[in-house]
Amino acid sequence: MKKNIIYSLSLFLLLSLSACNQWLEVEPKTEIKSDKMFENETGFRDALIGCYMMMADSTLYGRESTVCFFDVLAQQYDMATNNPYNNLKQYRYESYTGTIDGIWQKTYRIIANLNALLEVSDEKKAILHPTTYGIIKGEAIGLRAFLHFELLRIFGWGNLENQPSNLDKLSIPYVTEYSKVLTKQSTVKEVLGYIHRDLAEADSLLNYWDSYGTAIKGDDYEMDENDLFFKERKSRFNYYAVKATEARVCMWEGKYKEALAAIEELFMKKQVIPWVDPESSVHVEEKMRDLSFTAEHIFYLEVNQLYKTLRPYVEQYKINADFSSTDNEKVFYTTKTKGESLYEIADGTGVSDIRYMRWFNKTEAKAWTFLKFYEPADSESRAKNKMPLMRKPEMYYYAAECYNNLNNPQKAVDALNAVRVARGILYEKNLPASLSKEEISREIQKEWQKEFAGEGQLFFYYKRLGLNIPNASLGAGDALFVLPLPETEVEIGGREDYGNSINK
Repeated sequence: MKKNIIYSLSLFLLLSLSACNQWLEVEPKTEIKSDKMFENETGFRDALIGCYMMMADSTLYGRESTVCFFDVLAQQYDMATNNPYNNLKQYRYESYTGTIDGIWQKTYRIIANLNALLEVSDEKKAILHPTTYGIIKGEAIGLRAFLHFELLRIFGWGNLENQPSNLDKLSIPYVTEYSKVLTKQSTVKEVLGYIHRDLAEADSLLNYWDSYGTAIKGDDYEMDENDLFFKERKSRFNYYAVKATEARVCMWEGKYKEALAAIEELFMKKQVIPWVDPESSVHVEEKMRDLSFTAEHIFYLEVNQLYKTLRPYVEQYKINADFSSTDNEKVFYTTKTKGESLYEIADGTGVSDIRYMRWFNKTEAKAWTFLKFYEPADSESRAKNKMPLMRKPEMYYYAAECYNNLNNPQKAVDALNAVRVARGILYEKNLPASLSKEEISREIQKEWQKEFAGEGQLFFYYKRLGLNIPNASLGAGDALFVLPLPETEVEIGGREDYGNSINK
């Protein structure tokens, strides 16, 4: 663009907040406020940023979809019996209908807003610079696919490789229009097809228009490097996030060759996302520590006052000789026995593992509280207020699983060892290629358990493969893995109540 609007950061956030108030919080059944909102390019930008701000709400990735709800389901934590999530730990979903309904409703509200943005951006394409149009449309359609897949993982069916009949089961509606007319539910197979279609279009757009894209640029490509809208691409749905989502979806389907195609070139050969440097990010004074390893983020959200939201669940407040729930009944923790077992301290494997060294407050053997998102009052960490939604290790664990299933144990352990070495585990502790397929699978599972505490990913690893969750009160199955639909969707929207019928 010959003359882009140069945002100051404060104005940028102010306009984004204004966008949320004016448009993004509008219920889908009401008319979109398009006349004023979309009279210039600024309105389109604000609308897109507002979608990310809604995603950062505590209902979704600011708390429930990351640190709390789904990691409790994955048995990542111990907790007091009067912890408000204790019934969830026992899979009593009927006690958490408000949270479950909130996840459904908030996500579909964001999708509705993305659809409105996509429609108006096509109608008013002439007022948008080609680069802005390409970025907005690519992000919006890619984010629509990402969010629908999140809903499918939660409310739909997994274990597709072993139970292909699940593909034909009814699941969620895939909504592509901003309309008062309710979209019918689709089968798992249909939803996956729609996701792939949207990701393919996002791939085409962002590969060209995104600065992360690898396509050769033409004379029509122009980007103002001083414009904050085009900066910090990891905080929005960028080209790398498209490829990572493609890999995530293909793994859900059990399509290992296709998943590798999305992973190998960018994330393994070109190393477009680096590994964290422990010396500059982890082994530093507390206020500077980067414990979510931001260098490895593929896609993250800025969450305003993230630690203030999470503090009741990750900080004990008062340490005493005998941990008591009266200190803070909400806190999540693990025990010394479990922590040392998980990180394999007995044989020396994990003693130098930066996850073991820095992610836990080990003051109290009975209650190791969780430090990945801890912020001291004087925090100057680059990780402050950043919640990762996709990180590099996930791609390597997928690659290891793909190689293992494609009978290439050497490449499988190489992928696992790359993460282990990046975490500070000594080379002499590298996994050998002589491991059996079953042993490699166990090592992959251990790595998922070590790496993703607080990010809401482990539950879906178990669901995707139909695995028993360690320490769970229910065995692997639909009653555990398929969450109930909101009652309003059934009573008013006429949805098939497959989730509630399972859990009754």
